[in-house]
Amino acid sequence: MIHNYLKIAWRTLWKHRFYTLINVFGLSLGIGCSIILFQFITYHLSFDTYHHDAKQVYKIITNLHLPDGGIENEQGSPLALGKVLKTDIPQIKDQAALLRIHDATIGIPQIGKTNAQLFAEHENIALTDNHFFNLFDYEWEQGSKSNVLTEPNTVVLSHNLAQKYFGGQDVIGKTIRVDSKNTFKIVGIVKDHPANTDLKTDIFLSLSSLKSMNPEWEQQMQTDWGFINSTTATFVLLPEGVSASKINTDLTAIVKRYTGDRASVFEFKLQPLQEVHFDGRYSGVIQKSLLVTLSIIGLLLIVIACVNFINMATAQSFKRAKEIGTRKVLGSTPSAIFFQFIAETASITFFAALLAILWVLVTLPVINIWLQTNLVLNFISDPKLILFVFILLGFIILAAGFYPALILSRFKPVNALKNQLNQNTQSAGFGRKSLIVVQNIIAQVLIISTILITMQVKFLKTADLGFNKNAVLVLPVPDNAKTKTNFLRNRLLAYPGVKEVSFCYRPPASTSDKGGSIKYDSQPWEKFIGKTIIGDAGYVKTFGIQLIAGRNIMESDTAKEYLVNEKLVQKLGLQNAQQIIGHRLAAGDISDQQGTIVGVIKDFHSKSLYTAIDPEYITTLRSGYQYMGVKVNSNESLVVIEQIKKEWQSVYPDHVFEYHFLDEQIADFYQKEDLLNRLIKSSAVIAIFISCLGLLGLISLLTLQRTKEIGIRKVLGASVTHITALLSVDFLKLVFVAVIIASPIAWLMMSKYLQGFAYRIDIQWWVFALTAAIALLIAFVTVSFQSIKAAMANPVNSLRNE
Repeated sequence: MIHNYLKIAWRTLWKHRFYTLINVFGLSLGIGCSIILFQFITYHLSFDTYHHDAKQVYKIITNLHLPDGGIENEQGSPLALGKVLKTDIPQIKDQAALLRIHDATIGIPQIGKTNAQLFAEHENIALTDNHFFNLFDYEWEQGSKSNVLTEPNTVVLSHNLAQKYFGGQDVIGKTIRVDSKNTFKIVGIVKDHPANTDLKTDIFLSLSSLKSMNPEWEQQMQTDWGFINSTTATFVLLPEGVSASKINTDLTAIVKRYTGDRASVFEFKLQPLQEVHFDGRYSGVIQKSLLVTLSIIGLLLIVIACVNFINMATAQSFKRAKEIGTRKVLGSTPSAIFFQFIAETASITFFAALLAILWVLVTLPVINIWLQTNLVLNFISDPKLILFVFILLGFIILAAGFYPALILSRFKPVNALKNQLNQNTQSAGFGRKSLIVVQNIIAQVLIISTILITMQVKFLKTADLGFNKNAVLVLPVPDNAKTKTNFLRNRLLAYPGVKEVSFCYRPPASTSDKGGSIKYDSQPWEKFIGKTIIGDAGYVKTFGIQLIAGRNIMESDTAKEYLVNEKLVQKLGLQNAQQIIGHRLAAGDISDQQGTIVGVIKDFHSKSLYTAIDPEYITTLRSGYQYMGVKVNSNESLVVIEQIKKEWQSVYPDHVFEYHFLDEQIADFYQKEDLLNRLIKSSAVIAIFISCLGLLGLISLLTLQRTKEIGIRKVLGASVTHITALLSVDFLKLVFVAVIIASPIAWLMMSKYLQGFAYRIDIQWWVFALTAAIALLIAFVTVSFQSIKAAMANPVNSLRNE
């Protein structure tokens, strides 16, 4: 029986090749997009789930309760907290600290050579101990987790870096040098971490080495509960049966016990390991709401493709009425006819799935570059993908085939043989119109969203930030000793292509910031937090920050001077910038000693446009200089870069010269928005294309049904324009209705999306007008192609056929 169903289905589909091709092509696009979105979503959902104790591992995150009632979220926690966890919360099974190092130069000693081979590493270096490997799963190629990183100046490398530094030899016992200061002995090699982890560390330095690497900070980090930043993380392993809420209560008690009158400021909480990747408040990579949105988009693309199938299947019903009537007269049952049409749907879906897999295989390398992922299509090793595809195909077969099969199987034999299907045709026609409206609502919402997200991304990248980001090179400063920085500055300024030079903690628009309580004159400490910008006297000129009152700061090792922004002046309740000049200010995160406010700068965006401008101040602090900004002549940038490289390497010969442009760094802030824009834009294009395929197939069927009417109208004098309008106007009305319904839906969705930005575009009325015009134009072009063809046909031929 099944063989018979499939045989008849193949004959029918071949007979109606044009409509079969439209259905297969449309469904394949929907299925292909759904497979890619499924892989993208499951890829992100899989982050750090492969660890054996993943469900019992937590990260301690920090909420800082500010005096003015605000809360600052910080992904890190102080090392001082880690020191008391074991004794104060015995329920904790194990714990580990991880101190990430942003940048480092790794030196590999060369036999017979005085100079080491140098490698620059970024964001893949950290200090930890052997407890870290109890919490997280790593496969050991050399060494053992039980006895590594227990001694100072020891290191564990990943397989990739061991190959990179030493080739394929046994490296246990060999040494590496970090930043030309500390030598570490290799005690273990682990296999490379998988792509789906946020713990992307390849160099594990022993935590006990911190004292020799940075003795000034080590003592403060071990004892100061306020020493919290994004690079210092504490992880804990809880035994089964111990709840995170119980530990959170214990953490509150610890804060009260050790921080005294500052207890109201600190709140430490456990964050499940599997939530680290998704919580944007604590530097999560992607939000689950975006994954939900992408899931809905994938479903909607399938719905659009199914709508095409349903519409064309019901529109073809009149052509198959005699076939159905004959089958029933010859004894076929409604259930047999029903399953016959389900078999046809299954055949189309099967071919569409094959084509979709081909689409995915061809486009996946490009998509991985586009989405910055490592997606693969492997049905053998991915049972979730197999299950998803089977469920998806089953859903399509039922969703696309059930309604047409039900309609066709209920035809009465007598009416079917006489083509008297008015009631069925009317109900099917109303259903088709409703589905066309639904289909176009989806497409229009995606179009509006694409336009608005594109506008917001453009705004983020082109908005006036209050400083000049163009032609500024940013370079690391391995050693901020006064003699070296002054020598390098003077050497660089001697070149005509170098305009300004500044040493600083970070350039403007950085993801890293410093801050704390401030004290103005003899007043009590303020209830709001001030943000500290550490930079030398050249900071303002190098980055083009506007000075609106007073003078610039001067470099000094003793007298502290400050530049404050307009926001800080406003927060202090002063009426104008001149009033604050000459007054005293103390910044708690630097020193309680007060300095003099010598100038006021115009507000500028020191961070991304996600957040509002904070009260900020610029001051010098030589020990905090980690980067330098160099303003160059953009017309001579290549020559100037070589000159800068020469001078930089003469000062720092044991380090790798690297640089990036400030505008490139700022553009990286908005990678999430770029990603969302690409996904929504691609989905909108595919949704429109599938909708157009459906309109093309449907208008060709309906013009075929009205062949006799068109012929009579032409004989009676109707023009091509009149007939084209007659055939097109009904579809254009449906598209217009869809635009009316889609506009408020898209407005609500995008208003909520834009609320996530402190600085955002306004939603303009013309966006909806433009979308309506685009939708109507696309629909008119699609429908007119077949309408004009039918209107220009010879009426003699159509009437003779009748």
